[in-house]
Amino acid sequence: LNNLGIRLSNLGRRDEALAPTEEAVTLRRGLAEHNTAYLPDLASSLHNLGVCLSELGRRDEALPPTEEAVTLRRGLAEHNTAYLPDLAMSLNNLGIHWSNLGRRDEALPPTEEAVTLYRELAADNPAYLPDLAMSLTNLGIRLSELGRRDEALPLTEEAVTLYRELAADNPAYLPDLAMSLNNLAIRLSNLGRRDEALPPVEEAVTAYRGLAEHNPAYRPDLASALNNLAFRLAALGRRDEALPLVEEAATLYRRLAEEYPERFTDDLLRTQRLFATLQSSATEGG
Repeated sequence: LNNLGIRLSNLGRRDEALAPTEEAVTLRRGLAEHNTAYLPDLASSLHNLGVCLSELGRRDEALPPTEEAVTLRRGLAEHNTAYLPDLAMSLNNLGIHWSNLGRRDEALPPTEEAVTLYRELAADNPAYLPDLAMSLTNLGIRLSELGRRDEALPLTEEAVTLYRELAADNPAYLPDLAMSLNNLAIRLSNLGRRDEALPPVEEAVTAYRGLAEHNPAYRPDLASALNNLAFRLAALGRRDEALPLVEEAATLYRRLAEEYPERFTDDLLRTQRLFATLQSSATEGG
């Protein structure tokens, strides 16, 4: 049941994933009440339930199972360090859930703890470097949300460095590299370093374009990166170069909104507004 929920979620069938995930939690809770050997399994199902509920937009409901997973995994890790990676993963998700609820101050401590744990794990085992890069990315986002932009930048830069090294050895990390480059451009732009923000987002667009050519699942990422690049160009006064990028993003979002209206209609509307604004500015400038 637990695995069925994961498989359905990975296929985008999130509504269908919820029931087996909830049933897995119920069964494992019953087992753990009689035998503590099942506590790790219960924690795993609770973690997955939090992810599932969050993906369905039920953010208030996602928090309690994630908090319970953290509590269980912290207790397990105190007696067996083999559970530290699981604890770090749940802490990372807890930070995301707090942030999704707008409780940004509360989101910071679990994210910082996740980075600390993953840094220690990666020091002993390079297999945890991808997890460290992911947690560094999230910590950069959390700090930026709190207005601590100077502190967010080096973490984002470190994530880019790690993902670049990982992608050089394994192309499977190219999507992560593209994502971190896109974030780096935002961090630099937020600090007013607009010229420096351009190269990373251009690289992100190039990477996402290549990925989307082989896998349509990357079309939303490409559209988002195109908009980000357009923003960066417009901020530098290069509106004529920004316009075709936004137009391309709008075309992508239009197709996506036709397939998944509940997910991409808002993105399409925002992109159309951006296009109209840039077009008007370009006309006035002319």
